Amino acid sequence: MNVLLRVAPALLATTLSLAATAADAPAAAASAAVSSSAKCNAPGADRAANHACAVSLARHADTERAAGRNDSALAALVRADQFAPEDLRFAMAHAGLALKVANQLTPAGIDAASKASPDDIGVAMLGAELLLAKKDLPGTLAALDRVLAKRPEATLAWEMRATADVAKPDFDAARVDVERALRLDPKSPAALRLRGILRNNGGDHAGALADYQAAHALAARPDDPFVIGSTQFLLRRFGDAAATLARRAPPAPDGTYWRLWRYMALARLDGFERASGSLGPGTPAGMGATWPGPVVDFFHGTIDAASLVDAARRAQAARDLSQVCEAHFYLGEEALLRQQGDAFGLFRQAAQDCPKNFHEYEGAVAELRAAGMALTAPGPTLAAAAAASTPAAAASAAASAASAR
Repeated sequence: MNVLLRVAPALLATTLSLAATAADAPAAAASAAVSSSAKCNAPGADRAANHACAVSLARHADTERAAGRNDSALAALVRADQFAPEDLRFAMAHAGLALKVANQLTPAGIDAASKASPDDIGVAMLGAELLLAKKDLPGTLAALDRVLAKRPEATLAWEMRATADVAKPDFDAARVDVERALRLDPKSPAALRLRGILRNNGGDHAGALADYQAAHALAARPDDPFVIGSTQFLLRRFGDAAATLARRAPPAPDGTYWRLWRYMALARLDGFERASGSLGPGTPAGMGATWPGPVVDFFHGTIDAASLVDAARRAQAARDLSQVCEAHFYLGEEALLRQQGDAFGLFRQAAQDCPKNFHEYEGAVAELRAAGMALTAPGPTLAAAAAASTPAAAASAAASAASAR
């Protein structure tokens, strides 16, 4: 499962609900000093007061927009951007509203506006967000570089750039971008979550957990329990992981991963038989399971290792993701729990094949490090793990698993 999830901040301009910016207003004293947009004549030396003015102007723009006075709303957003040019949401909100008024707030409209007005910062950011959604990572990075050339203190652009780097994945570049974002805003929830991904990838699970928990305290997200709970698992804090992952999970397929990681945590505490109830129901007979549903069936014992690998291959062919490497990780966890088979060979295979921005990569590397084993091994061990992806080896693994049940 890709650890990136939805770490990129949601576009303020997409919803055109500018009241959301109020949550980012500075201290109450500064806000009270500029409680109305009429008091904001020109930007001054006090950055907090400037930002409070921008928030006030954005609220005013929202009121004007709701009343149908779009020209007034657009003018207020231009002024908001002048007061806080480092906060790109005001420029993006202006671009979004302008496109909406012109009935062009669509992917095609954003793309056309980006080409027609390459110097418009708000439009460029909307275009970068669209390119990121399309997984056009080179295009995203090029658009953000143009923005940052003009607004080098724009935290949101650095966050989005780091998000694209993680998606590539290019973790070295992402670290540079995240650290730049955190220097500009040490309390950026998005940057903290991104640094959590990078720290987990580098084996600093304690640092990752601190980042995820800090981000959650600043701005809670529905997927926080998963990234926090899975990181607690990597730290071998299985009781904490099980408790965290017991919180309300989203629907499948994302929620299925919550159940899998909670099961693995509980199995470490109580054994796999007592933990099996946490998996929930498997797939009814005769029905195909959407990935990672087959992993639930495998842990229940209703399908064997060969069937799991086959399901992973079919899912990977359909979705162009890395389900086979995920299957190797979960096969390794089962082998470790049952003390049967080459668990660490499977972990090495998962670490070798999984993209570095997958939880299963993090899990495989953490298991190898916890056992004091190298991530790669010469000769038969690595070869045996590689062979586990072939049908014959999977059938052999299935026979071993069946004899152990």
